[in-house]
Amino acid sequence: MNVFLAGATGAVGRRLSLLLRADGHAVTGTTRSRAKEAQLRSDGVTPVVVNVFNSPARRRCAGEA
Repeated sequence: MNVFLAGATGAVGRRLSLLLRADGHAVTGTTRSRAKEAQLRSDGVTPVVVNVFNSPARRRCAGEA
């Protein structure tokens, strides 16, 4: 299953993304920080940098995932 996870670098999101990956799911996760892209990649998550308060950008990245 492909999962789009908002807030993948947060306290809950990181744990959830690791559990999803451990179960064999493909995960695309959002972060607001370019600095956290490497962390997501090392966790096996495809990173998307987006400001969640920017509605058009958020819709675009969700549509691409």
